[in-house]
Amino acid sequence: MRVCKALQNSSANFGRRATIAPYFHRRYFADDQSQSHSDDKEATPPRRKKTNIAHEAIDWDNAFKVNPENKAVETAVGDLPLSPVMDPTYWEATQRYQAPKPKPGKAQNSVERQLRANPYAKALAMPVRKCVMTRVRLPHFFLQDFNLVSHPETGNPWLIPVSLMPDEAHAEKRPDAENVLEVESGEEPQESEESSENIESKSEYFQEDPIPTTPSEKEGIHGPAAYTLARQDLLSAFADKNSSLSGGPRRLVGSTPRYRGLEKKAVWRKDMDTYIRDTMRKIIISELQYICRLCTEKERHYIAKCYGWDDVQYKHRGSVLWFGDPVGSASSDQADDQPAAFASFDIEKSSFSGKQYTYSVAIYNMPMLLGAENASDLKEAQALRDGFIFMLAGRRTADLQGKLWKLQGYMADYID
Repeated sequence: MRVCKALQNSSANFGRRATIAPYFHRRYFADDQSQSHSDDKEATPPRRKKTNIAHEAIDWDNAFKVNPENKAVETAVGDLPLSPVMDPTYWEATQRYQAPKPKPGKAQNSVERQLRANPYAKALAMPVRKCVMTRVRLPHFFLQDFNLVSHPETGNPWLIPVSLMPDEAHAEKRPDAENVLEVESGEEPQESEESSENIESKSEYFQEDPIPTTPSEKEGIHGPAAYTLARQDLLSAFADKNSSLSGGPRRLVGSTPRYRGLEKKAVWRKDMDTYIRDTMRKIIISELQYICRLCTEKERHYIAKCYGWDDVQYKHRGSVLWFGDPVGSASSDQADDQPAAFASFDIEKSSFSGKQYTYSVAIYNMPMLLGAENASDLKEAQALRDGFIFMLAGRRTADLQGKLWKLQGYMADYID
């Protein structure tokens, strides 16, 4: 271990070379001839030989050796007790969870492969957060996050669902004290480089501001995220003055004591519930179109066509996409035959030992989730052109299945 480089002229330098009572600081020495008034030279003790300590062959970088097992420090004068500051095991235990987590590699066993292919297990495995309004603790997959973002032109703080923005890297940023002070004082925040697509999407978000604005690169995220239940009826009640939840935006800002001074300044969109719904729809449509291109151009098999409901049991275990019955069929005239929210299809299977078991696959009514117009436009893709029942297969579609499940829970009406 290397010697601690202490400051000069301090008590930590005690014991180091050329620091203990240098000769030029001493006025008298016991072996100095100037102190002897006797003429007898034999009575005078010999003068001590001065040595240049700086030129001694001593390895000062390895002056001692730390033995963490015996909790001792091996030095030239003997073993000394080991201080916790010098104990490597102490620092390893202290900094064990401060190192960045390694990137996830390939699945090592069948359990990891099944976990990554199961969107519901991945949703339940996410970190738990608390809803500000209902005080319910759930995995943050079922919650919607909001951050304070300064307006590019006025500098006023706005509540924005950052996780739904195109640049998702902002959701991992930590609060910046300097930027927060600038927002509170009304000054422009620090500049940050962002893509043109992200700037255009954020400029559309600020369209309700009475002051005309232009895209700018002076936006930043301030403060930690506040969470609420990802429910459209809950967010729509924030804009209703007669509702008991009309103070929801203030509670989102005031959830952190540091930013309670911005409760009255924070701006909340009146159409926040529909904005989040439309944004989630756009993300799902873009991912579905990308998967359709992979199936067409790269000959992937992420989307499997089902020739009726009886054919679903012979496909992979994925989510079923229902685009409506064909025009002119007998079931197309009956509105009760379409899958409702949280509909599932039960399939009976037998294990290797011969035991019968049942597993269910989720069914998503695409015209109801995405809208009739968006569903019809999505059907124009070559992978979805022929047929009305499809199944998402493969681990590549696990995230898409989770987003469909979250959108369904966001729009579901539990009253009926």
